[in-house]
Amino acid sequence: MTKWIQDMSLKKKLLILFAVVGIVPLIITFFISYSELHKSIMSGQNYSANRNYEQTMSALSSKFAHIEEISSMIIVNKDINIILSVKPGSMEVPQQLAVFDNIHSYTRILESNTELEKIFYFVDDEFAVTGPDALFRPITSISDMDWARKIKANGGAPTWVLYQADSLLDKNKYLMLGRLLWNPHNFQDAVGIVSINLDLGQIGQNLTKSVPEQLVYLETADGELIASSGEMELERMRLPYPIVSGNQFVEIELDSGTYLARGQMIGNTNLRLVSVMSYKAATEAVNHVRSQLILVYAVISVLLLVFIVMVTKSITRRIFLLMNKMSQVRQGRLNPLDIAPRDDEIGQLVSSYNYMINSVQELMEEQFRSGQEKKGAELKALQSQINPHFLYNTLDMLNWMAQKGERENIQQIVYALSDYYKLILNKGEDFVTVEDELRLSSIYVEIQKKRFKNRIRFEIDVEEGSLSCMIPKITLQPLVENAIVHGIAEKTDGSGVITIQGRVIADRLVLTIEDDGVGMNSQSEERRSNHSGSGYGVSNIEKRLELYFGGANGLAFNSTEGEGTRVTIDVPVVKR
Repeated sequence: MTKWIQDMSLKKKLLILFAVVGIVPLIITFFISYSELHKSIMSGQNYSANRNYEQTMSALSSKFAHIEEISSMIIVNKDINIILSVKPGSMEVPQQLAVFDNIHSYTRILESNTELEKIFYFVDDEFAVTGPDALFRPITSISDMDWARKIKANGGAPTWVLYQADSLLDKNKYLMLGRLLWNPHNFQDAVGIVSINLDLGQIGQNLTKSVPEQLVYLETADGELIASSGEMELERMRLPYPIVSGNQFVEIELDSGTYLARGQMIGNTNLRLVSVMSYKAATEAVNHVRSQLILVYAVISVLLLVFIVMVTKSITRRIFLLMNKMSQVRQGRLNPLDIAPRDDEIGQLVSSYNYMINSVQELMEEQFRSGQEKKGAELKALQSQINPHFLYNTLDMLNWMAQKGERENIQQIVYALSDYYKLILNKGEDFVTVEDELRLSSIYVEIQKKRFKNRIRFEIDVEEGSLSCMIPKITLQPLVENAIVHGIAEKTDGSGVITIQGRVIADRLVLTIEDDGVGMNSQSEERRSNHSGSGYGVSNIEKRLELYFGGANGLAFNSTEGEGTRVTIDVPVVKR
């Protein structure tokens, strides 16, 4: 384990160190922050849910208390009680109409309150004003109704019941407050029932939710549903039993999951307000905050890691660059480290490395210049061996022609020799194009044709792209001379063909000089290696090619005795 740590790269060690110092405290901070936020949010969530419940309770309590006050105004009205306590047979119909018209006007004033829908009176059937859809309705029509029995059983106290209208004009359900009307002369004798109807839609508007997954509903003490905040939630979240939880939500288990519920009776009424919310929904805010907290801490961690990586890289980058440059030195590549100078320890190390590399490069450049000067001197020495030799042979041929009196041939040879040496001189350059070298060889062959009575045919087949390639001056001409002197001239008839071909193959220049002379055996090959047509051997050409192109084996011979010889020059492509 210790060795593994010791062998670990400096960059990894720094990354681990910075990560431990930066990330671990961040993780600890996250868990502490989450714990405190969880407590705070749950406390706030409970406060919000309880406040919403209490606001709904307060609104409904005020509404129902106001309706009960209106009912009290009706039952304590002596005129209403006296009129209703009179026997219907003792009053003429016109008199009944006049009296009940006063009650009707009073009732319409009370109905102007927007919190209630309708007020009805259930009175003795014998009154002429009673009817199924009238303000005054026959009391016998409700004698069998459960809600009527509940009102009577409650002894005249305000009783809230669910009422289903069954008239021709109205088939809706209402929340009804019912109270008994008493005979002012005998408070044991009920003379009718007054009912005040409330629209269930208006009640439902008061049942607001604090979270989406919540059900708020109103029911009677007997468990009869009055209104709710949602039909979908009602099916799976309504409690199967009455609950009175006091001032706090309590946790309960239903078939559909875990819930928090609170239930209380509204004032002195027989109505219960119940609120049920999903435990998951109650903690949704916590989960949301947790997700946001995780995201924030994740972003901070990523930024911290990026910062750690940047700091680590700034520390180790120059070291790794220096290591890479040192590895390149092992491969023979001496390159200085080109970075901005620094005054720290690593900067001093980089400066020392650059000084060392620059010193080594200067020494190598000096050695290279010395080598180049030596190579140039060798090339010029070899060139100087070839340049005068052709002149000796040509002057010898001119002397021979002069003895025979061949003036015209002498003139042509002199012109050709002039062109030849113009090319040879080449403004002092030691290297020429293949095209110039071919012209030089062509002039040489033309001169030799005079000597051999035009028995020599010279052919050139060189690609256009090869003509601009550079080779040492007087490379082809000695090989052509060899082909004439040691190949064609030794044939019985002294005639033959010399062909020069040239191609560029895979960035290499390939030139072939081929003749159909007598060819070579082992003895003649050894002799030709030491003695070329110019008298200095092919070793001179090989040495110049090696010095110029930097590689051996640039010249190759392939000969068959009695058929001819092919000389191949294979060197890299070099252009001006």
